[in-house]
Amino acid sequence: MSSLTHAIGSLAQPLLKFVAGILAFFYSIIPSYPVAVTLLTIVIMAAVTPLTVKSTKNMAAMQALGPEMKKLQAKYKGAENRAQLNEEMMRLYKEHKVNPASGCLPMLLQMPAFFILYSVVRGITNMVAKGSALPYTYTAAGFQPSNPSKCDLAQCADPRYISTTSKMYQDIVASHGKLVSGGIDFADKLLSHHSAMWMYIPYAILVAGAVGLQYVQMARLNARNPQASQANPQAAMLQKYMPLIFGFIYLNVAAILNVYFVVSSAIRILTQEVLFRKGMVGGPPASAGTIDANAKSSSATKATGVTKTPAKERALPKPGAAEDNNGPEDENGAKKHPRAKGKRERKAR
Repeated sequence: MSSLTHAIGSLAQPLLKFVAGILAFFYSIIPSYPVAVTLLTIVIMAAVTPLTVKSTKNMAAMQALGPEMKKLQAKYKGAENRAQLNEEMMRLYKEHKVNPASGCLPMLLQMPAFFILYSVVRGITNMVAKGSALPYTYTAAGFQPSNPSKCDLAQCADPRYISTTSKMYQDIVASHGKLVSGGIDFADKLLSHHSAMWMYIPYAILVAGAVGLQYVQMARLNARNPQASQANPQAAMLQKYMPLIFGFIYLNVAAILNVYFVVSSAIRILTQEVLFRKGMVGGPPASAGTIDANAKSSSATKATGVTKTPAKERALPKPGAAEDNNGPEDENGAKKHPRAKGKRERKAR
């Protein structure tokens, strides 16, 4: 197993060095670890935006199928018809090329980038024991990358994947493996031991922000997709608990990785809002009855030039108008107009 892990790690080295190089580049421009990760996250999200768009469109397609799902559920009620219902549901999804798990796809898309960034963070915060060979000499006089030495402390920083001449490398070595920005070590996590209780607050805020934004993302999708959520309670339940599952990850990773989750979720929410507001992804279709009624009303208006009020919306006649227009009934129950009665009387004379 270890040989397989080593082989996979060797194949991933070029990718990890590439991502770490981008991170070190951003840090050289703005020497702040959360800012550098934010800029890196924007680059990553730009690369996966087509997948986010596809996922959002798939959710809109699920919304359109909501009425059909309800019909199937009404037709195949009871536990004895559960297998038939699932079969018909899958046929419906396949016919319309819809993925029922699309609601969780935006969160799952984060995982490949997360694993890469997780490996990069572990690499740049790598520590070695006393006596280990180092590619640099760090003294009170400063950092000297061209003078190899040995670690003379209990542990020394030995960052991987980034150049020894980069500012990030030098700052990590100078801080003994810490990612310090604004007085916070972003290499630590919420469950790490901190010197004071108030030091837990920024880490807790990052974890709560990451979980909260994922809930917001799912809530916004479900608000635009209520029929699909009601028709597919299993997927809705999975969406509800998925952020909590991710929450266990957020508790046990470096705070700098939570910055990635917060920024990526915020970008996905913004992307979804733009898609819906610009009409690139439609909402629920109007019912057939509404469309037909509107179409008939429009056709009648064009043909006669008179706008007719639909039967359900037509106002009741006023009492005064009713008295003028309506006369007594004949033997067949039909209304007699007063003028018609006068004409018949004159003829009789």
